[in-house]
Amino acid sequence: MSRVLLVSHEASRTGAPRIAALVARGLVEQGHRVRIVSQRPGPLVEDFAAVAPTRVTPLWRTLRRAWARPGRVRSRAAALLEVGTAIAVVAAHRPDLVYVNSTSSAAYVRAATLLRHPAVLHVHESGEVLRGFLGRVGIDGLPGGDVRLVACSPSVADALVGLGAASEDLDLLLSIPDATRLAGAAQQPTKPPRAVVVGCLGAVEHRKGVDLWLQVARSLLDSAPPGSLRFVWVGGGDPPAGSAGLAGVEFAGASADPAADMARFDIMTLPSRDDPFPLVVMEAMLLGKPVVAFDVGGVSHQLGDAGVLVPPEDVESFAREVAALVADAGRREELGARGRERAATLFSWESFEAGLGQVLAKAAR
Repeated sequence: MSRVLLVSHEASRTGAPRIAALVARGLVEQGHRVRIVSQRPGPLVEDFAAVAPTRVTPLWRTLRRAWARPGRVRSRAAALLEVGTAIAVVAAHRPDLVYVNSTSSAAYVRAATLLRHPAVLHVHESGEVLRGFLGRVGIDGLPGGDVRLVACSPSVADALVGLGAASEDLDLLLSIPDATRLAGAAQQPTKPPRAVVVGCLGAVEHRKGVDLWLQVARSLLDSAPPGSLRFVWVGGGDPPAGSAGLAGVEFAGASADPAADMARFDIMTLPSRDDPFPLVVMEAMLLGKPVVAFDVGGVSHQLGDAGVLVPPEDVESFAREVAALVADAGRREELGARGRERAATLFSWESFEAGLGQVLAKAAR
């Protein structure tokens, strides 16, 4: 079997790094000798290390500071430093294959190409984000050479085709939730009646639509009886200006166990402006939580008829659909059950592992 160097852009508990952990598990179960490199430390390093030997990229603090400095000249210097570090790491491991789990780590694609190692680029980004990560390390368009492309969702596959990817060089490997990790949260005991909790899980940032979510919260809390409704956002980042002290709204910060937090939601919301294939949607479905989301990325493929989609950034429609679910516990239960069944059927470990095996076989050829 192959020696595989798996690269994750970071070790946070966000979507792409968690898929990296599943990729590592699948590769090891298929008999490959895996080594993992994370470009930044984080809580997921322990999860990585439980699957395969893991290290954090050398000079990660220096690289982070280099990218934080403005200016074109400094950006070029940062790119050269990152590509040089990647070359050193790849050369030290001498892998048969470099598996790069995000275009944020595109420097390792360049390193693999320069050192003539086959590579897989597993793409979790779309649009300007995708082009930006590739361009900053000098990849114009898409990487050439012996690089196989993997898309995490149909929308990302479309974006890659739009950039010129050939169908024979592109695989679709749908992201999946870690059902084992969610099992404990799904079995939490039922609690007595309380306020309906409308939740969101993700980084507190513009791309994730935190400002849109706050608009929804304010409009519904204004008309709700006191204490009957709560809006809770779980994820790292500073709460938006003006949200402090807003009754009924809580920014809980980053969590060591996001699944346990999501299990306390009555309604899961996804107000993102851009989200190619968010794991939190599939996790909410597996936990039996009804989902209201903007129709972005591959969310429609995830939800099908097992959730509620509204046009992107249509705050009024979003608030109306959330209010309807708040008022209808039976509908919440129906959508939750439908979502759980759909997620268990479409997003299984068996299908992911089989698809991963096909990707590796094609990359080896």
